[in-house]
Amino acid sequence: MSDADSIALTDDEAAAIAVLADGAWRSPLPTVNEADTADLASAVLRGRRSLVVRELAAPDGAVTGAAAAVLARLGAGPCAAFLLVDADGDWIPAGPTIYLYGPSPDEVQMSHVVAASGVHYLRVAPPPGQWAALTGLAEAVYEDGFAEGRDGARQPAAALISGGREAGLRTIRVARGAASVVRDQPGETFASVADAISWMLA
Repeated sequence: MSDADSIALTDDEAAAIAVLADGAWRSPLPTVNEADTADLASAVLRGRRSLVVRELAAPDGAVTGAAAAVLARLGAGPCAAFLLVDADGDWIPAGPTIYLYGPSPDEVQMSHVVAASGVHYLRVAPPPGQWAALTGLAEAVYEDGFAEGRDGARQPAAALISGGREAGLRTIRVARGAASVVRDQPGETFASVADAISWMLA
């Protein structure tokens, strides 16, 4: 893999690209308070400056090089996602948080891993099997659940996996021995993760 195929962006840089993405950037920014307009605006300004310094954007803010390749592949948003949530349904940054972009989960053009530190690792034209890896993570949660933590930090209670095609994303919640719909038809349950994913992609 060449350096042109992958890029790491800070939360600030990602915020600057998100402005250009016109709603296609849906992943969280762990170190930016997105609900605070002033904090978000400051992050965007810092991100634009950082992209220019790294020669990933022109002085007018137009992204170039690897950053432009990322922006071009954001499309209308992710075609699949996987993340962990606590008992209240809130995202837990310390865990695998992965977004896939492309026409469908089986035709991935870019993968995106969000680190709790606020770094976004994006890979254009990732190797095949990204969707299978996400469904494999969901299967592991279904089979084994999560280990109890001892450090007092929020612990995962479930995994959310989303996937879709032209009709948009559908999301299921997976916990030990349980798979159910998050939206669309709340309360609907499935006998297996495979059944849930078949519904998701229908």
